[in-house]
This record gives sequence, structure tokens and C-alpha cells, in this order.
Amino acid sequence: MAEAEKQILVLKQADLFRDGEQLRIQMSNEFPDYIGVLHKHKFIEVVYILSGSAMHYVEGESGRVGKGDLFIINMDTPHAFVPVDDPNDPFLSYDLLFTAEFFDRSLTGEHAIEALNDSYAFYSLFGGGQPRHPYFSVSGSSYTVFGELFHRIYLEYRGREKGYVEIIRGYMIQLIITIFRLNEAKGEARAQKLGTQPIEYVLEYIRRNYNRRISASELAEKVYFNPDYLARIFKEHTGHSITGMVQKVRVEAVCKLLSTTRQTIFQIARDCGFEDMKFFYKVFKKHMGVLPSEYRKQTSHLR
Repeated sequence: MAEAEKQILVLKQADLFRDGEQLRIQMSNEFPDYIGVLHKHKFIEVVYILSGSAMHYVEGESGRVGKGDLFIINMDTPHAFVPVDDPNDPFLSYDLLFTAEFFDRSLTGEHAIEALNDSYAFYSLFGGGQPRHPYFSVSGSSYTVFGELFHRIYLEYRGREKGYVEIIRGYMIQLIITIFRLNEAKGEARAQKLGTQPIEYVLEYIRRNYNRRISASELAEKVYFNPDYLARIFKEHTGHSITGMVQKVRVEAVCKLLSTTRQTIFQIARDCGFEDMKFFYKVFKKHMGVLPSEYRKQTSHLR
């Protein structure tokens, strides 16, 4: 881009969103002043190109993009689509804008929201962990389902009939899950590209949810991997099976509570995810070499 164009325009939610709303969808030609302008914003943007082509500038990189390409651009990521001039095939895209709060489960009460927020793909883009991905893309005009979903969202947004926000939210969940399913279809190839990120996500998920029942199949679904494949690469990267890691994290939590609280051993075991006390004693002795009561005597400073 030319030097003068490198000034970054900061778009505010109030510039584009209707009062009280957490989303907006528009056609790119409805706001021509923003086309080709490097900008960033505090909301998430999904762009689906309907026709034509453009140079896409994002995070210091650039590349030519065209019909059928889709991009999810995270908050505070400078980017711009500069159309390639072609009178016979003008650049046109859907721009779907929404805040992170739009998928707040407290606004919906839908279990689908919780499942979406707990998925690796959604978390890596929009979750609280760092680093967040600046952008995400899917290429290929064969994904016509995207165009259909954007069109439905656009019509609902324009029509503003009763319940339109809830309908749009449902379409957007379908849109995002479809994007990630397509992009994660080749599990092993995707894992090689991502390196250890899925494993790190699984570890963090275990640390945050050790006190409830966790299955290997549940974790595999969250990172879009085959359960057997996830089990193998998890063992390669951590030296533990998934079940073994869950037990390790639980025992670590038990040890902390034994040393710092006067709670009963039974209560501590239950609070840390152990449902069977006989199994708990067996696992604790295996990891720590002593029984819980002996560990408490050795480490507790409470008298």
C-alpha cells in the first residue's frame, strides 16, 4: 500500500452498529469510504467475497483474494481489502461484524453457545487465552453454503422482524462451526501446521475443568481430531496419557488443599473430581507414594 494509506483508521462500534445491537452485516458497496482503507476495530469481522478480487493487507502481509474466499479478522488487527480494478467483475463482499459479547451464553441460554466457546478453534480466535490469532481464512469458491448463510443473515438483519437477532445468532453458530469443520477436516495435516497448539489447549482445558468428568472423546471433539490420533500425539508431547494427565492434575489440586485447608479428605477428593474413594486412594498413593492423611501430616502448616 502507498505510504499515505498506511495510516490506520480506528472504527468504533458506534460508527456502524445500530443502538443496542451487538452485530451488523452489510455489503461492501454500502460503505465505499472504507474500501481499500487500512483499519482496525474492537469487534470481530467476517468477510465473504461474492465477486471480483482484491489485494488483502493484514498483519504486514498481503495476497490476492477472490470470489469464495472467507476471512475471520480478530479485534485490533489492522487490515484492508484493496479491490483489483475490473469493470467486468467488480469487487463485492459481505461484511459481518459482531462483538465477542454477541455469543455470551448468558444472553441466550443455549447449550450450543457453551459448546462453541469451549471448542479449540473458537477459543484460539476469540477466547481469553493468549496469543489470539489475528485472522483466519478459508479459500475456495466451492463452499457455497457460506454464501447461503450470509444471505440469510443479511435478509434477517434488513427485515428486523420479531426474533431476528436469535435467528441470526443461530445462523452464525452454523456458519462458524461449518468454517472450522472444513478447515479441520484433515486432522493430521492440520496438527502439523498448528504444532503443539491443540495439545496446549487440551492441557489448559483439563486444568480448568479437572473437577468434573472429562473424557478423551470429549477432548477430541473440541480440537476436531480423531480420539485415537489425539491420544497418540498427546502422549508424544506430554509423556502422559490423557487419563493419566487428568489424574495428575487432580492429585496436584488435592495436595494443595490437603496442605492449606482443614477440609475432610472425602470432601477434597470429591471437589477435585474423584467420585470413587477407593480409586482415589489408589491413584493418590501411586502418584505421591503415601496416603492422603500421611501427606497432610507431612506438609500441612495448619494446627
